[in-house]
Amino acid sequence: MKVGYHTWSFSSLSLEKALKHIRDAGFTEVEINANMAHLDPRICKRQELPQIRNLLKDLSLHPNSVHMPIDGADISTSNLEERRQAIKLLTDTLEYCRAIECPIAVMHPSHFNSLYLGVEVMKKNSMEALREIVPKAEDLGVKIALENMIEREKRRFGSRIYDLVKIIEDIGSPYVGICLDTGHTNLLPDPNISLKDEIIQAGERLWTLHVHDNDGVEDRHWPPGDGSINWSQVVTGLRKVNYQGVFMMEVQERGNPDELASKCLQKATDILNTY
Repeated sequence: MKVGYHTWSFSSLSLEKALKHIRDAGFTEVEINANMAHLDPRICKRQELPQIRNLLKDLSLHPNSVHMPIDGADISTSNLEERRQAIKLLTDTLEYCRAIECPIAVMHPSHFNSLYLGVEVMKKNSMEALREIVPKAEDLGVKIALENMIEREKRRFGSRIYDLVKIIEDIGSPYVGICLDTGHTNLLPDPNISLKDEIIQAGERLWTLHVHDNDGVEDRHWPPGDGSINWSQVVTGLRKVNYQGVFMMEVQERGNPDELASKCLQKATDILNTY
């Protein structure tokens, strides 16, 4: 299984510098941040995209995925103007993915700003938005991987894998799948929900991962092995479903980012070789 790294871990650097540091750390797969940084259409100009595509090739880095915008991209809102703007931003980002030859766009199916609406309203709004976004993804040949969210007061739509499976079934497009976030699952309030079971429920719909660790209390985005996640469960689940994607780490920048990247690669390699 290939191991990848997120440009968010080098959020203090330009995209060009972040990609070079990720390559120098020994990675060949990358997820590019597009939330108020790096590949966000609000920051990155379209005319820069051919240069970014060529840079990835020159560095022998494969853009496994792009993390779509989060801020200003709430598709679960009931504010029609805000939702229209979110749809425009997300479809623009899909075009950016196509331009740099990235096959997967990771998207949040809901936003904590809309928690007050309740699960059913959030779901309805998200589904309406996705029915506009998914045809664009199909036209561009870019897959959308919906990410499981952090549960908030039992009102956060999309925090369980079965939420995402239901969306996929209702949308009925082969261009919609799942990005499982290990840290978010570890924060679910029900201790009987295991990462292994969530992975198995995702099954063949599981296209990519956000790998990071925490203490079960807050979304720490620590390197794998630094928190309370049972990584044996994770790897066993991935092997059970014959996961063919990238072990993509999403670790927050802290301290010396180069040392952190090297540590993460070693940790991930050890985990995958041990279990």
